[in-house]
Amino acid sequence: MPMKPHATHTSNDANQPAGPYERPIASMIEPKLPRYAIKALDRNDAPRYTQSESGTPHMAAPTLRVALISGGMYDALYESLRRFERDAGVKVTVGYRGTHPELNAHLAQAGPDEYDLVSTHTKYAPSQQRMLACMNDFDTADFFPSAIELCRVGGSLRGVPRNIDLRLLHYRTDLIATPPTTWDELAGVAREIAAGCFYGFVFPGMESGLFGTFFELAESAGAGLFLSGGKQWNRDAGRWALGMLHDLYASGAVPAAIVDWHYDEVHQFFQQGGAALVADWPGFYESYRAPDSAVRGRFAVARMPAGPAGRVCCVAGCHTFALTHSGVMKSEAWDLLRFLTAPEQQVMEAGHGSVPVRRSVMEIQRRRASADDAGRLTLLSQSIDSDLLIPPKTAAYAGLENALWPVVQAAMLGEISVDNALTRMERRISECMPDAA
Repeated sequence: MPMKPHATHTSNDANQPAGPYERPIASMIEPKLPRYAIKALDRNDAPRYTQSESGTPHMAAPTLRVALISGGMYDALYESLRRFERDAGVKVTVGYRGTHPELNAHLAQAGPDEYDLVSTHTKYAPSQQRMLACMNDFDTADFFPSAIELCRVGGSLRGVPRNIDLRLLHYRTDLIATPPTTWDELAGVAREIAAGCFYGFVFPGMESGLFGTFFELAESAGAGLFLSGGKQWNRDAGRWALGMLHDLYASGAVPAAIVDWHYDEVHQFFQQGGAALVADWPGFYESYRAPDSAVRGRFAVARMPAGPAGRVCCVAGCHTFALTHSGVMKSEAWDLLRFLTAPEQQVMEAGHGSVPVRRSVMEIQRRRASADDAGRLTLLSQSIDSDLLIPPKTAAYAGLENALWPVVQAAMLGEISVDNALTRMERRISECMPDAA
């Protein structure tokens, strides 16, 4: 599908780019560069001794090996690793960096002792217990209890939260006077705007981002996709959710290229002025307000839309850092875990828009907040209180997500019928979670 032509605006912001795009939106549909991953080195490659200027051998700095999630919402924190190395006298070797799907696939193949600390997420930790150690001795007094509870698997703390992640609706105030409050309204607005110079909406069209969007839609319609107790889930709700995705795609309300887009590409597209609406994560918020953003001064945030059942659903969880069974035995690994989740680091990430999980940091953010920021924090707090959709804590979930998103995508594209897709999904859930389907 051809991209929408550029539109012209008159900006009220003197610092605003002349047009709505900082660089051509067409570049978003060029073949993606390969995601980088630092090849994991053998732990024996690091020398145990070095030699001083006088020629006297001495013990080398202890080395920790880590595997980290990478992307626009995460990478700024890792710049502080050099400071930790300097202050703690510890070398940190980043053995792997990648998106969550890439990182999950890598960790599934990694040896249980290959890393000392890893990035993970509360929805994936149950499937990684062979690698993740129990960290019940970590001091959690300053953390919100609900966030810590999300990080427990079978009563054991299997990660320390970095943030709590849930989406808000972002909309262009120069194109939309009042944000849509239901998904049906959103689809109507998106189709109307797409008849002009912009796409109406944008969302991830692949992997966990697509399945999460479907999950939110389905549950907002009352699907009960993963309910236990042998109950049949509501196929009408699933039919509505898949129909919504297909309608948005087939009508041209969203770019055809989303089938190859994950979170970063979706964020960049809205930031460059290509769409009127996006459901996006807190960690991207400040980049929308940056001087080089095409939507600076032209967007606001709202609660996510409600579905036919009147429910608002936001897939949520905590990004975490976790010690492995190897790392939990090393005092230096505990020091690194405390450093990465310390108030100082959470204040820095909250400055980019992330939602802190420490009480002390949240209080700092509230005191510092401008009127716009205060409104956003209030919306986030309300959504955390009432709209959270938590994936089931089961080792099968990561595999289910990987198996189900291609089915959702095929239905969205019209390659298979909605009823065929529902049957495939129900069968797969039944196989992996007998109590759910």
